Amino acid sequence: MCGIWALFGSPSADVFKYLDACLRIKHRGPDAFRIEGDHHLPKSCLGFHRLCVIDDLHGMQPLRLRNFPYLYLIYNGEIYNHRLLQDEFDFIYETALDGECILHLYKKGGIEYCAQHLDGEFAFTLVDAEKRQIYVGRDTFGVRPAFRMIMKDKGILGICSEAKGLIELEKKEEYKGAHIEQVPPGIVETYSIDKEDKVHLISSKRFNKTGEPPKYRTLVTELGTMGMLGWLAVTVRLTAFCLPQDLIH
Repeated sequence: MCGIWALFGSPSADVFKYLDACLRIKHRGPDAFRIEGDHHLPKSCLGFHRLCVIDDLHGMQPLRLRNFPYLYLIYNGEIYNHRLLQDEFDFIYETALDGECILHLYKKGGIEYCAQHLDGEFAFTLVDAEKRQIYVGRDTFGVRPAFRMIMKDKGILGICSEAKGLIELEKKEEYKGAHIEQVPPGIVETYSIDKEDKVHLISSKRFNKTGEPPKYRTLVTELGTMGMLGWLAVTVRLTAFCLPQDLIH
């Protein structure tokens, strides 16, 4: 597992002022840690605790790519179909990270299109500094945790893999009364950043419905009528083979 942490619309641009809150989830990523601000994102900071599994050299987050210099991504999870997506859309990956496909899908079709094509478990925050928008998404069943802290009157948004990273902020005077809750599974939220660097919710959309076929291509082909009958026949034979004989007769 890894840990993501982000704060937008903060009263102070001093990243180190929020270091203690970000470090509340340090157990989620023992291999590396980063917290950073950027001149493209005033009064905002992004933090990441890394458990290194793949691409030790280029896998640190926030993830930025040469082809998309105004995009910032922090995510926790695993995208199972990142190679299938690369083959299907001819994506040119710059890293070996499975989550890099999130940036490519967003550039291809937008954030809802992106989430609909992800086969996996994930929680992410994607920032488009050029459009001045923030996107927050979580997998369909909420396998990966994600919490948000919202202060509508002050235009503040906080995101964290665990609530404790936001509760620590709430102890500070400027965040008294903040509302902390889970990011709902299966949705993508879009926030705007205004000229004063305050954050406002634009939309919250469910990107798929349970029971509907996925938008992404899978390794399992569709079964026709005969294929389904064959599958059932094999299942019956295997069941009969595995059951004790006295239960069959």
